[in-house]
Amino acid sequence: MALTWSDAEAADFWDGYVDFTRLVQARRRALAPADARTRNWYEPIFVRLDPATADTRTRLRDLVDDPDQPFVMDPEEYARLAHRIEGTAPWVDLPDDYALFRALGTPDGAEGGLWSMLDRGPAVDLDPAPAPAPTPEAAASAPAPAGRAPIVAVIDDGIGFLNRRFRRTDGTRERTRFHAVWLQSDERMQTDAADSRRASTGRVLTRADIDALLDRDALDESTCYGRLNADLCGRGAHRSVEMSASHGTLILDLAAGADPHDAGDPARDWPLLAVQLPPEAIEDTSGTHFESYLVRAVRWCLARAHELGSERPVIINVSLGMLAGPKDGTGFAEYQIASEVAAWERATGQPVRVVHSFGNAYRTRQVAEIGYPAEKARSDTDRTILWRAQPGDLTPSFVEISCEGADCDGLEVALSAPGTAPDIAPVPQGAWRTLRRDGAEIARIYHVPTRSYPDGTMRHSRYVLALAPTEGMKAGEPACPSGGWSITTRYRDGAAASVHLQVQRDDSLPGYRPLGRQSYFDATDAYGWDAETRDNSAPGPDSAITRNGTHSSLVTASSRQILSVGAARQSAETGTPYPARYTAAGSDWSVPGPTLSAIAEEGTALQGVIASGTLSESAAALNGTSAAAARVSRALARSATHVGAAARDDADGRIQKEVRAARQAIPSDSARLGTVTIDPGAGARRRRDPVPD
Repeated sequence: MALTWSDAEAADFWDGYVDFTRLVQARRRALAPADARTRNWYEPIFVRLDPATADTRTRLRDLVDDPDQPFVMDPEEYARLAHRIEGTAPWVDLPDDYALFRALGTPDGAEGGLWSMLDRGPAVDLDPAPAPAPTPEAAASAPAPAGRAPIVAVIDDGIGFLNRRFRRTDGTRERTRFHAVWLQSDERMQTDAADSRRASTGRVLTRADIDALLDRDALDESTCYGRLNADLCGRGAHRSVEMSASHGTLILDLAAGADPHDAGDPARDWPLLAVQLPPEAIEDTSGTHFESYLVRAVRWCLARAHELGSERPVIINVSLGMLAGPKDGTGFAEYQIASEVAAWERATGQPVRVVHSFGNAYRTRQVAEIGYPAEKARSDTDRTILWRAQPGDLTPSFVEISCEGADCDGLEVALSAPGTAPDIAPVPQGAWRTLRRDGAEIARIYHVPTRSYPDGTMRHSRYVLALAPTEGMKAGEPACPSGGWSITTRYRDGAAASVHLQVQRDDSLPGYRPLGRQSYFDATDAYGWDAETRDNSAPGPDSAITRNGTHSSLVTASSRQILSVGAARQSAETGTPYPARYTAAGSDWSVPGPTLSAIAEEGTALQGVIASGTLSESAAALNGTSAAAARVSRALARSATHVGAAARDDADGRIQKEVRAARQAIPSDSARLGTVTIDPGAGARRRRDPVPD
């Protein structure tokens, strides 16, 4: 086994995660049994027109309409561009940001200098799309109830939109509360004459479409989901709504579910929106595939909410996350979502809140911190930490390394396979070093360059370390050794520095194929006594491994429209909220903690809260900050008249007013629970009677 590191090489890549994942996937496709399908590879890109003028908008429309050009739009984005060209409100007051697809290999600038690049995603195969199965014809659906009732939207995986918890009765029949549902799937090129230049990302079901399904004499929810999935899902794709419990259904029930006949429950009259992300994007827990889908989902929710009236507050629940990232508000998804919702509020006056789960990685050993004091001799600055790659991991593993508030030009990094010595060498921005095993690439060090967003926001350079899977999916696939890989850092600058290392999420979700196995940091000083779990699992006070900064990388944008939620465990005896064992912690280099928290555990033994399973009249338990976020979404909706009204208050006071319909307590650990812990007192089915006030 010959292991050889290359010298640093200048390379054309946008993102280390995307580039290395593409390398692994291309290598697999080339191995027997070879994939014989004809592929039509495009990459998703987000752009901002520069300059944003009537001329550049028209040129963009002509570009994506021209069959000889390598650029394609999906129908939703094309409609957005058309509104902008026509000067239609509110689109005329929004930034000229658009999602497109361009043929893989198309160089930057091929569009003629129309835009600034915001982000590039992993390649997608735009196969020709077959005509979707028809939806049964239906009589005109009843409109959403008039008034200022809030709109609750959920972006998630596996949303059982036919469930009775998401209906209301009109006196004689049960009608859906959904205004629309977007069932996203892998993109396909639409082949009908009218839309020959559109990339379809799944299918949108309107209120009338769903009511048509409900009007069937013998509605079988499972059969309906199965037929839709047969049209939408690729070969081997996970089908969450064909399982007894699905994450999105549980989340939506906690956030907005109601008995369709209970006129006393205000949630019964809340209009709903939902986006079910592609299973392929959810399955990859590193977040490599899901950022562009998530941003487009938020844009779609806002556009659909506008159809219901801008006087209604919009609550968007995002109980998804990934761990590693800049965690300073400059990651693409969090930056773009915060920008989109702030611009939407300014243009429409419609209050928007995006509710994120804070993260569950408090005890997973995925974050480390190395400090370099200014006075320390630089000849003594080499530091090493162990990164354990587990055997049987069928997916790539990643570590992200950043310098707090600065570029990484003064930092050098080495990655050493088990049993080998470090080989430290400079890697300039925009370059990589590759480790080859008998000639095949099995690891890479990327120095991702500094980039600026069009508004001047700076995303500092960072290192991304990538390992190939430790086990191949196909015979002959190169694999990297499992075990303890050493990461060595050397800091050559004279100023003090704080270096943050984060292992990206890489686990396998319940119900999905067991592909990823989570890698983690390890050290001899990371086995101190943990008083809560009563074992030796706590990092020591001098350990580089830390539980601070273990939160999701989607929650650090500084915007009053963005909330993050931790999970609390309620004492069975006193009702006092304590952090759930898993709920993440903030840090002094990122955000100090979640915005607030909600009860997600009713005791040590009573884990999770009860909500609806996929099918009507079923039930399942759900815990985690995902469940807590959904409960905060319900509390915001129940206090909808106060959402946005307290905009001038300080952050803590505003939040407490916006969830005033919920029971509130001041937690003892703000780094994990935020400024207030709430119990909405509705939605979740209780495991026991609540503790009296």
